[in-house]
Amino acid sequence: MAEVSENKRSILRGSFGSAIATLLARILGLVRVQLEAGVLGGGALATVWQTAFMVPNLFRRLLGEGALSQALIPLLSHTEAEKGLTEVRKQLAVVLSALTALLIFITIAVSVIGLCISNFCPVPDYVKNAMDILPYIMPYAIFICLVGVMTAVVNTRKVFFLASLNALILNIVQIALLWIAGKFAGSSNSQILYILSGGVLISGVLQLAMLIYLLKRHGVLPLWQKGEKPAGSVLKELYNLALPGLIGGGAAQFGFIIDRSIALKLGDYAVPALNYTERLVYLPVGIVAVALGSVLMANMSRAAANKNYEEMMDDMTLGLRYVWFLCAPMAIFLIAYREPLIRLLFMRGRFTASDVINTADALLFYAMGIPAFCSLKIILPGFYARKKMKLPLKISVFCILLNIPLSIILMYPMKQGGIALATVIVQMLNNALLLCFLRKDGFSPALNEVFITMLRSVCFALPAALPALYYKEITHRVQDFSIASLPDAVPLLLAISFFGIIYLVGSFLAKAPELKEFIHSIMLRKSCKKEG
Repeated sequence: MAEVSENKRSILRGSFGSAIATLLARILGLVRVQLEAGVLGGGALATVWQTAFMVPNLFRRLLGEGALSQALIPLLSHTEAEKGLTEVRKQLAVVLSALTALLIFITIAVSVIGLCISNFCPVPDYVKNAMDILPYIMPYAIFICLVGVMTAVVNTRKVFFLASLNALILNIVQIALLWIAGKFAGSSNSQILYILSGGVLISGVLQLAMLIYLLKRHGVLPLWQKGEKPAGSVLKELYNLALPGLIGGGAAQFGFIIDRSIALKLGDYAVPALNYTERLVYLPVGIVAVALGSVLMANMSRAAANKNYEEMMDDMTLGLRYVWFLCAPMAIFLIAYREPLIRLLFMRGRFTASDVINTADALLFYAMGIPAFCSLKIILPGFYARKKMKLPLKISVFCILLNIPLSIILMYPMKQGGIALATVIVQMLNNALLLCFLRKDGFSPALNEVFITMLRSVCFALPAALPALYYKEITHRVQDFSIASLPDAVPLLLAISFFGIIYLVGSFLAKAPELKEFIHSIMLRKSCKKEG
């Protein structure tokens, strides 16, 4: 078996741990969405909850898991390389103090604006109801944004598995409360909404407590010292690094709101269809891209701090190869089996057969973009690790602005599927432009290796999906073995098994290096544990 460098083993092991934790969180997330579909349905009530919950999530993406975290990792990595860990802890104390004050102000301001919209503006009922519960949900933004920044700090200590497990908390709390809402809330929609709002706040407190524990355990607990001048210059540098990303993230969230506003023109079914589709699409994105991206961001920032640019490009090449090795088959499987998968996961309670069709129409196109969504998480660290923030901003804003007219154009002939397709097209363009500028800077990954992996993965995944053409016949033949209420359970399990076996056997026979590297890294990890 080919020898794998220690750096590659470190990335693969870290990504594997993070992917396992993320997989558990995403599985629970699917369970949560299943319960949401049953309790909230695919119409007005689901739109109210998803519209309200979207607001704190916008700030989570912007301040918690977005530009601020991406700017903080290289900043702290450079500080540790030059001044040591104590200075990192001082800088972190300043950053968290300033962020907390900002988040409290934002929470109060947004809550007041929401109440004003609800009471004084002529808005549809679902908007009014969403704004009414917003003050109860909005404090979650404080907790989850702090959690996102702390997670980035913990990742710099090469702690990925436990940090990723933190995402389980929201799902566990919401699953419990959705079950309660479904059992005891009856037909009271407002009662359901307030129960879910309380669950969001409880999970935020628990998530923050877990991250504080991890910071303390790994020696990066913020250091506040009385009488000593704070490392305030870090705020200025962080502001300069994060501002382009914050503008880009704000533009992205603005684009997201416009996207959903456009979808509302189609009817109250379009927003839930797009949101439920995103839940499925972001399962592979979370497992692969978030896991790889968080490890690569920390790794590449350390390499950039030490001016080891060759290692940075090797890391990016590795990440893009694994994106295609893992995401191409996932995308093809979701496209081939989209309707039975949606039926199995969501069709219960208020989620009807019509909702299945609407969601499947969006999933057909969203799934095509899975490799592009994941690749972006791998490409951006090539800029951020070198503190190059402005160019990705310009490209991102251009693509977001392009997405709006493209969504409108494609929406009319293809409905919510057109909105999904527009998102995929601009994401592919975003990736292509970023790679072009990386190549111009002399930091391009080995795209020939990535292309070979892409071609090999697609060639083995397509024949593995052929049984989808005979899915109805297979379902009919095995219906006696299925659970009466879940007729798709056994056929889908057979489809997943067949698909996985064909793809892995084909990759093994073709001597795919990704399979060998991964097995080598996991085997070495086990042998090291035995020796220890």
